[in-house]
Amino acid sequence: MDQNDGKQWHMPWYDWLIFLLPSLLIISLGLESAFGPPLRADGTEYNDFRAVAHWFDPVFFQYNLVMALLVVLVVPSLALSYTLTMANRKERRLQHEVPPERRGEIRRRMGRRASFGTYRGSVWLTTTVVMLGVSILLLFKPVSSPDGVGADFSLGANMLTMGPFAELYEKNPEAYYSHFIRNQIAFQFGFLGAYVYFIGSVVRAYFTMDLTSLTFVDGAIRMIVASILALVLSFAFDFILPGELTPASAASSATAARENDSAESSATAESSSDTVASTAKTANEDSKADSDDNSSETESTIPAGLSLLPVVSFFFGFYPKRASLVIERVALKIMRNIVPESSYRALPLSMLAGMSYSHELRLEREGFDNIENLSNADAVDLAVRTCFSYGQLKQWIDQAWLATHLREDYPDFVRRTGIGSSDELRRFLSICDSAKVDGIEQLVAGLSIDPAASESWKLRLTTLKILLDIGPAPPEDCRNLAEIEHEPG
Repeated sequence: MDQNDGKQWHMPWYDWLIFLLPSLLIISLGLESAFGPPLRADGTEYNDFRAVAHWFDPVFFQYNLVMALLVVLVVPSLALSYTLTMANRKERRLQHEVPPERRGEIRRRMGRRASFGTYRGSVWLTTTVVMLGVSILLLFKPVSSPDGVGADFSLGANMLTMGPFAELYEKNPEAYYSHFIRNQIAFQFGFLGAYVYFIGSVVRAYFTMDLTSLTFVDGAIRMIVASILALVLSFAFDFILPGELTPASAASSATAARENDSAESSATAESSSDTVASTAKTANEDSKADSDDNSSETESTIPAGLSLLPVVSFFFGFYPKRASLVIERVALKIMRNIVPESSYRALPLSMLAGMSYSHELRLEREGFDNIENLSNADAVDLAVRTCFSYGQLKQWIDQAWLATHLREDYPDFVRRTGIGSSDELRRFLSICDSAKVDGIEQLVAGLSIDPAASESWKLRLTTLKILLDIGPAPPEDCRNLAEIEHEPG
């Protein structure tokens, strides 16, 4: 054990690049911001990454770089810390839980997992995704004209960010830039929501000794998918809130039209008489003042509906699986009248005692997304791969076996008999056989009083008894049952 601990501290030199490369890139930007000239020697602007260092105030930019460095390095740091400390704790815990004949298997499998090399590919992937997302979130500064300092999007954007609004590039540049900003906000806050959820799941997995390479891969995929889905969601805001998302140029055109109409009417009134002209002039001044106020208000305020966009995008990134679960359940209810009731449906893991939503997600990540799959799992294998104890997994697998055979009748069977797993049923029937008591008759009596239902239950329970291959119970259990049977009352 001590030898393994000593080996874990050794890392190949190329594994340290995951810490060094982001650090060197961010430090170079900070030095460029602090000491580099804003322009080249010939007076022209930079056309490479050095230009980013001069888009913001130096102090503000360097503060953003520090935040970006912390956000990026937290991913490999947690992986390294876990392999050095928490993996050994998990191995010691499992050595006390699993049967003695399988402890050697625990040592071999945990030895392969307790090394940074196991996490190398997934950590590189996640770190790269986080670095790209944080760059857009903290270092991105869009401008709408070549005169501004930042990324010049007056030159155009790709179809991913603009979609059908790309045609506004030549027709209405103001509306084009407005839509571009909305799409970028949705993309950024979708990434932010997914990243916050990812950090929470990684920290939870760290302290529950369940941090695997799949945790990082799942987080990277979540951040990618959530960002893209939030971007797609932003295109629907024109349909949901058409009045709120009217481009500022359209409002300005409407204001200008009202000003022209007012000017024409005032000119006509002036030509008719001096009195009418004076009245029209006063009205024209009032109308012009109102239009100026409306114009300034249009230019200085943001539509209230846009405030929903970052909020919706953030929670869309934070709860993508819950949203997909709601959509799936709604679709199942709609399809219930189409799909025959006799068709086979997998049983959800939520039927098992002690199974929470987070537990379902964790088992689903390992490939066990329903009760039928879990009934064929190996408790020792899952104990190594997840945070759950061997005893808890053994209980869930035994419950899943019984639920697979009883299906929709499983909850009612547990409620009426108090037997929730195959191990409990095997023990009960074994004790009854050793005490010369018909355990099946006792169970059927507690389950149903309908003769037809009783025959069905008797057949099913007899089948389960054969499948369980029940033998005689230990003598002490037989004596306990006999004492219970002969107690008065």
